[in-house]
Amino acid sequence: MNMNFTDLMSVCRRTVLAAGAALTMMPAIGASEAFAADDGPIIVVSGPLSWDFFAAVKMGFDEGAEAFGLDYQYVAVTDTANMTSEYPRLLQQAISRNPSMLLVGEFFPDGMDPLIREATAKGIPVLLHNSGNFLWEENGSLGFVGEDPYQMGYKAGQIQAEAGVKRGLCFNTVPGNPTVEARCTGFIDALTEAGVDKVYRTIGTGDANNPQALMQAIKGILQAEGDIDGIYTLGAVPAMSAVRAVSEVGKTGEIMVGTADLSNEALRAIQSGELAFAMDQQPYMQGFVSMQIAHHFLKYGMHPIGHIATGPLVIDQSNVDKALAVNEEFSGIRGSN
Repeated sequence: MNMNFTDLMSVCRRTVLAAGAALTMMPAIGASEAFAADDGPIIVVSGPLSWDFFAAVKMGFDEGAEAFGLDYQYVAVTDTANMTSEYPRLLQQAISRNPSMLLVGEFFPDGMDPLIREATAKGIPVLLHNSGNFLWEENGSLGFVGEDPYQMGYKAGQIQAEAGVKRGLCFNTVPGNPTVEARCTGFIDALTEAGVDKVYRTIGTGDANNPQALMQAIKGILQAEGDIDGIYTLGAVPAMSAVRAVSEVGKTGEIMVGTADLSNEALRAIQSGELAFAMDQQPYMQGFVSMQIAHHFLKYGMHPIGHIATGPLVIDQSNVDKALAVNEEFSGIRGSN
């Protein structure tokens, strides 16, 4: 039987939910029996829920916790303008609660990595997700679940170079996050290898989810750098802002726009041809697989070794219909609605 990836995800998700229902019919194998009585909950330190992307990550954590009978708490910043200082503070608070396990997105290593080392030195098991794939082995974490960010960007750069782009822009909305910066590095390296000129620009994280601010910033770059004919953004919200900026400067059809991450709006833009592609890192899987690993480690002492890659997966006009159908049926599982 032939089955593409989005079909498989749909089947797997149904299977997971059925497994969760079956657990409720079995003798209680919940957090109280999986952990010692004095152990705290699993604490997840992850991305802001005001960013639609992390709603899909949290959905994976929620359904993983339900399926495996785990007690967990999700912790994230509410003020995205001060993330570099707020995330270390939240992580320090989480460590002080002596959790049974920490599932951490290591977004800002300068402040977070010393704390992760502190936690692992205390014997608190740590598993990284989404960000931190370069750091897990050195700081004592069990492993990493998430994209290969360099390959995300590198493949995007190859796609644009092969399409004939002569000058490409990588627009970074989370400067200071090595995972996100690695996407731009990969993109720029691929363009360099192809002899394509490149431009790198950033915007502060406080505006990373502000469509109007993003559109104005990208429009300004296009006006200042008039020969840009390719744009790679690092999220679905800036992708749609880039599409609108291209329209504002009157270059629809002349500038190729691609992105990392999905939303229904971005998927429909791929269908229409306004957006060329999206590099999917499958955020739901980052949450669900992390929770599955936590369950197996805390109950059996077993875990995978190393980096479990959830991306890149290229979504373009050849497979966008299936991806959109999955996201419409299972709201938000492939990204925001």
